[in-house]
Order: sequence, then structure tokens, then C-alpha cells
Amino acid sequence: MSNEWNPTLEIGNKSLYIALADALESDINLGILKPGEKLPPQRELAERIGVNLSTVTRALRVCELKGLISGVVGRGTFVAADVKVSLSLISQDKTLNIIEMGQVLPLYVIDRVTSRMVKDSLRDMDMERLIRYSDPAGHLNHRAIGAEWLKRFKINASAEEILITPGSQNALAICLLTLFDPGDRIAVDSLTYPGIKTLAALLGLRLVPIEMTNDGMSPQGLLNACKNEGIKGIYLMPEVQNPTTRAMTQECREQIADIVTKYNLLLIEDDTYGYTGNLESVPISAYVPRQGIYIGGTSKLLGPGFRISFVRVPEAYIELIEKGLLNTTWMASPITAELVTRLITTGKAETIMEGKREEARIRNELALKMLHKYDVVSRPCGFFQWLFLPAGWQGREFELFAREAGVQVFCAEKFAVGSSLAPSAIRISLSGPDTIVELEKGLSILKCVLHKGYENQTIII
Repeated sequence: MSNEWNPTLEIGNKSLYIALADALESDINLGILKPGEKLPPQRELAERIGVNLSTVTRALRVCELKGLISGVVGRGTFVAADVKVSLSLISQDKTLNIIEMGQVLPLYVIDRVTSRMVKDSLRDMDMERLIRYSDPAGHLNHRAIGAEWLKRFKINASAEEILITPGSQNALAICLLTLFDPGDRIAVDSLTYPGIKTLAALLGLRLVPIEMTNDGMSPQGLLNACKNEGIKGIYLMPEVQNPTTRAMTQECREQIADIVTKYNLLLIEDDTYGYTGNLESVPISAYVPRQGIYIGGTSKLLGPGFRISFVRVPEAYIELIEKGLLNTTWMASPITAELVTRLITTGKAETIMEGKREEARIRNELALKMLHKYDVVSRPCGFFQWLFLPAGWQGREFELFAREAGVQVFCAEKFAVGSSLAPSAIRISLSGPDTIVELEKGLSILKCVLHKGYENQTIII
């Protein structure tokens, strides 16, 4: 048990706290300390190895900043659930014979239609105006069109409340950079988008995992965190949660909104995959317009070359976000914004959206049919599915086995926050394969690994 952990310090020319931090990291890498295991209380550890309490505190802080451990108020310190798991959502190995079912891609088969539409739009653009500097928030006419587009997703905003950023990740980075200070605590789902994990670590922000139910983030869990952990903000994907695909019920959204209001939280609502979900759902931001920032990205819809997001920002935060834009990217590309808004005003964006929803529907039906024996959570038009693994599997092991068999998937540990062990599950991208034929091949391989792969730790294909 890790409570019996008694490290050997190799000091040399190091400070004591660095030597202790290195020993902790080494024992995690060696598997002596495992994900989710509890460390000895700090005072007990200090007495055990004969150092000051402050030395232990400093060492644990170093390891926490590295993402190796996680402290839980009232419970102690634990080895992080995602330790030694890459948080990148881009496959590192571009080996040609690997079927991509990890990274969620925007259905490139439909993007061929998008490219033809863009070529038509390029012919009469006012390039002299568009190649010049614009206001950091974007041209006002582009912002007005963005406001109209967001009405499609039940967000009512004026053009002045819309800021245009070069992508949703950029919008999220600017929000964290400008609206929070190092050490601030942000509530997130216990399984969440890895992009916010890496950003928070970079900026010294603390993510507080909140337990999830089938209805989404637990309101009671959020309430407890607000009472006990000094939460300043909350990050959510209520409509198509990444990675579980779950949609938060309307009742749950209203309860979360009440807590946001009561505790004066800053809400960041990421609707990256909202257009693949229920288009009639009301975002939480709509209930808390003075505290809710809504990020409406277009990259997954129109293609990754369109690094444009329409971000609805409450009046109180507009100036700060504009400064963040100015000091990080200056502005989103006006040319790209012009292309996106043209696709919207001509109705082509809606056509592309319906085309992608239909393609995703076909892929989901195929996957559910092929994986019918397994516990799969999905959305009818979703780009990915969440599969609970049979007994005997852990997510990180299955990811490695599947990769050896020729398919890239992402394990639950990649999305885990804090110390609670991740469920034995994987996220399967249905939009990664270029064709239905390739998708079917990838699913067949996964079925084979699920059925036979855990025999003597050897994959049988």
C-alpha cells in the first residue's frame, strides 16, 4: 500500500525537497506507486524519512504541478488517475497501417463539399479590406452574423457580445489566461476534455473534478465543492460531453445554473460538438447570461482550416477577453471569418451541418450494430462513442492492445481528472476513418480484441 511508502532519497547536490519529488516520480514510473493510490499523510511521511514538514509540502507541490499527484480536501493526497498517460488528442505515430479511431476528425468526406463552396466564395471577396488589421474582437458585420448563427443553438446575443477567436482552444486559453489567477480552482467533470487539463497545468490553475451521473455533472457534487473548495469557475460541455457523449438533462442544467448564480461562478460552456446533439437543448449560458461564456466553434463543423469560434461574452468580461485576444493572437483572420460568415449567410453552413449529421447517423448505426454485445453510450449523430470494457480490461491496457492490432482509440485515463480511478472504458472516434469501409474494418478489429485479446496478455487477430 502507498500509505506504507518509504522512499530512498538520492540527494547528491539536490535540495531535499527536489530529491523527495524525484523519488516520488521515480516510484510512480516504476509502478511502485499506482494511479489512484493514497500517499501517507505529510506529517507522517516527514517523520518517516526524517525531514521537515515544509520539505514534504514543497516536494508534493512540485509533483502536483507536474500532474503526478492530486490533493483532495479532507481526504489526502493521491497518485493522479491519468499519470503516465499522454494527454495529446493527436496521434503521435503516423504509421500508415493504423486506423484512426482516437482523434475526432470533422468527417473529411463531407469537407470535400465544403471546399467547393469556399472556392465559389473566394471570387468576389474584398481582399484589400480583409488583409488589413481589424478590431481584436473581429469585424462588426462578422460578429453580427455570428450572433445570428448562435441563435440556431439557443444563444441570444448582440453583435457587441460576440468575439471572434481563432478556434475554440484559443478561446478557452484566453478565458483561462485573462479571467483566472494561478491557484484558482475550476470545477470540471471527473472525465473531461484533455485540452483544459494541459492549459490549466500550464497556467497553474487547479481543476476540481466533480462526480458525474447519467444526467451529467452532479449538482450536489458541485454544491459540495463550492462550499468546501473555494471554486471560482466551472467548465462544461453539457450537450455532447467529451468523452462520454452524455447530454445533461434540462433539469440538471437549471440546477447547475442556480449554483453558478448563488456562488457567483464564472461559467465556460464549450459547445464544440453541440451541433451533433439535440439542436433544441437550451445551453446553461442562456440561464446565466451575466456569468456564462459560450464557445461556439466552427472547426469541427466546417473543417479544421476554419479556425474560427464565435464566443458569446458577458458585458463585464468583454474588455478583458479583447485584451487577451490582442495580446495573444491580435485577431482572428478576417479572411477566414469572411469565409465562415459567407457559408452561414448563404445557408451552406446549415447544409454542411445536415450532411455531417446524416453521415454520423449512418456511422453510429453501423457501430451500434457491430458492438451490440457491449455497453456503448452514443448519440444518434455523434462523432464518437463511449464503450465500457468487459471485466478484466483497463482502458490504458486496451488502448495499447488495440494499437498493436492496428486501431488507435483513446482510454478513459486520458480524460480523468484528480485521483479517482477512471472507469474501464475507451472513446471510439467514428469520424476518424475516412470511409465507411475503413470504419467497418476498424470496428471488426476492436471486436476481435474485445473478444479474444485478454488471453495471456496476447492479442489474437
